[in-house]
Amino acid sequence: MPRIIVCLLIFGLVGCGQNGPTKYTVNGEVQMPDGKPVPAGEITFEPDAAAGNKGPGSMAQIKDGKYSLPRDQGVVGGAYSVIISPFDGVAHGESLQGKPLRQVPYSENVTLPNEDSVKDFKLK
Repeated sequence: MPRIIVCLLIFGLVGCGQNGPTKYTVNGEVQMPDGKPVPAGEITFEPDAAAGNKGPGSMAQIKDGKYSLPRDQGVVGGAYSVIISPFDGVAHGESLQGKPLRQVPYSENVTLPNEDSVKDFKLK
């Protein structure tokens, strides 16, 4: 009897399929204004509810100018506010990403398709 309960609990936690909207992968490159790759940082995709996107948001690490969101952490198509926090990549104190390269994070509004996509950014 206890095995049955354990199995039911595991099945309940794992589920039997994808919950929520279909997510898509997105990856790309992030460059500084001079065209050099951003050494390290974070890129955040926040859904723009005012533009009708009520999907999930997501965040990825930038390393050597590249980022990648796999499907399980991906985005739905639609309008997003993208926030990029670039760092110099040289560990400093408690920050493994180093010192910020901008006083204020860079932001840009984008519209992503309902499919896997590549989206590059060049900071201004």
